[in-house]
Order: sequence, then C-alpha cells, then structure tokens
Amino acid sequence: MATITKEIKEILKGIKSLFVGMKITGKYMIKPKVTVNYPWKTVGKEALEGFRMVIQLVPVPANGKSHKCIACGMCARSCPSNCIKLDVKQTVEEIELPDGKKKKKVNKNLEGFYVDFSLCSVCGLCVEVCPTKTLTFSNYPYIVGTTRNDFVYNILEDFNKRYGKE
Repeated sequence: MATITKEIKEILKGIKSLFVGMKITGKYMIKPKVTVNYPWKTVGKEALEGFRMVIQLVPVPANGKSHKCIACGMCARSCPSNCIKLDVKQTVEEIELPDGKKKKKVNKNLEGFYVDFSLCSVCGLCVEVCPTKTLTFSNYPYIVGTTRNDFVYNILEDFNKRYGKE
C-alpha cells in the first residue's frame, strides 16, 4: 500500500512538472519573436546595451586620435585563452641626469595588437587588468568569417582606421 501511494505521488509530481513546462512554453509561443533575420534586418543599438564582444582600444578624449596603451603586456599575460599577442618595438636611450649620471630609458612602441577571437572566451580579464584602462568591449555583433584566420584582428590597425591615424 505504501509503495502505491509513493508511485502515485511520483506520477502527480511528474504531471505537475509537465504542466509547469507547458505553461512556460505556451507563454513564449504567444510572445513576439526576438530572432532577427540577418542580413535583411539588424539589431538596433538599444538592444545591444549589455552586449560585449570584440575588445577595442579606447581613444584619449583630448584629441581622440591616440590611445593610452603603454605596451606593458599585462593583457596578454592575464589572458587564459592565450589569444592576445603584442608586437612591441623597444628602444633604449641614455638620459643624462642633472647630477651628471647617465640612466638608460626603455621606450616601448606598440606596433601591433593581435587578438584571435576564434580562441577568445570574452572573459574580460584583459579589460580588467589594463593599468591605463585602454581596453574596452565593443558592442558590434556582426563578426563573421569563412576561415579561422578571419578572426585574428589587429585592433591597433582597426583603431587607426576608425580615428584617422594612418
């Protein structure tokens, strides 16, 4: 007798679970569609408010044509996917101090900032760890390609194209 009531309780529990699932499904059946038929229609900017995708360099507000990247490499070292590669040109110059001593100064110049978005997990560690807050996420969702190499971006080159620095 006890096993029969246990089985009935299990059956009733299953039926209740079925109806809860059907209720949720029914609610979404009558709601308007949220799917966009790209490329015939695109998503508006207001719909992409919290969306994050490709990282990009942030321009310096003063002139808007440069960035604050100091080529420290913290973003590449913190990346768990190992998808960031920096091309840095280092020059060493000797500076004479007021007391007559000479000091070596290392200048780093960013030549390329490559990100392989086929490997990137969009975790945001590179954006968080940047000491100059030079990196941010873009909200551009239309990243497409036919080969793996189509997803390797030089975001420095992209920055120069967007802000007119050739």
